[in-house]
Amino acid sequence: MKKHIIITKLYEFGGSNTHLETLIEYHGPANVILVLQSDEQLAYLGKIKGAENAQVQVRQNIHPFAHLQYKFTTNVKEFFLIVWSVLMIQAMSIKNGFADVTICATEPERHLYMLWMPLSRVYYILHTTPANRYTPLTPYTCNRMLGTRKKLVTVSNANKNTVCQNWEIQPQKQRFVYVVYNCLRNDAEPLANNPETKENKTVTTLGQVIAYKNPDTWLEVAKQVTTARPQVNFEWLGNGPLLDEYKQVTNGNNRIAFKGLVTQPGEYLKQASIYYQPSLYETHGIAVVEAMSYALPCVVSNTGGMPESVEDNYNGLLVGATDVTGHVNAILKLIDNESVARQYGDNSRKKYLEMFTYQAFTGAMDKIYA
Repeated sequence: MKKHIIITKLYEFGGSNTHLETLIEYHGPANVILVLQSDEQLAYLGKIKGAENAQVQVRQNIHPFAHLQYKFTTNVKEFFLIVWSVLMIQAMSIKNGFADVTICATEPERHLYMLWMPLSRVYYILHTTPANRYTPLTPYTCNRMLGTRKKLVTVSNANKNTVCQNWEIQPQKQRFVYVVYNCLRNDAEPLANNPETKENKTVTTLGQVIAYKNPDTWLEVAKQVTTARPQVNFEWLGNGPLLDEYKQVTNGNNRIAFKGLVTQPGEYLKQASIYYQPSLYETHGIAVVEAMSYALPCVVSNTGGMPESVEDNYNGLLVGATDVTGHVNAILKLIDNESVARQYGDNSRKKYLEMFTYQAFTGAMDKIYA
């Protein structure tokens, strides 16, 4: 099979790592040339399934951003670094039989200039939501280069709309901006236990303990719900810069817990009654998809790409991100109405199987890479 170059940045954990694993599996590990930009990232390779069978190269001299908006001498230097980086990856592509190039970007506009590569197909996968474009080169690049051989991919329709607006992509070029949802590769995950069989209810959250995940609202909601319903417990699974702070705040509370990073979150989801994610914004939210695969009813914020996974009053409830009362009432509704919770959970599993399996991912990617 044809070789495929993937330029990316690795992290200790997170949805972008999960997406990279899926992408490596899609292309076949033996066909992937994984390009990292620092030796420090090699420490995270062991966390990426399939990476051990891929070819890995570190190229520290790939220029990150095209910041052509300064004085003339600075722009000349920037232009030289951009051209050098494009030619370096172009040469790598030619050496490997004109391998296609994919940029997995967790920082908007990082390596976007690679769309100017003249002789290879280039795919730019954006995992995060961009602010207004940083440099005039961004809309110029998109409107000049997007086409059948240069494509932009993001993970939700909400993010596509934001990208097109903030990067000023013209309507005739927006058809080359694609949406491919996050997926789970294991389509045989067991269903969650029937909530009617559980005396104690657990409300579970996955993800980094970080500001945009809205831990303040989560904690206040947890306090109010556990006060109103003594049989309910809340747990947050994941590391993050605010983990120690919130662990200290909840120290001694045996019904509200920040558990830190767990190696097998599925074991917790099997025992959960409700999945809860009050994020201020999510580009898509792969943790929500994972919860859906376990047939969990979901209470999530009505923001970003999450409403594309959770339909209000179908497989969960949507609430304004900072509406504490709304979140409390939504969770209590599912706690107190087990038949509704079970129906929402069944619908979660159904929607997961329809939209977020590995087969759905490969079908969408086949159309893009065709």
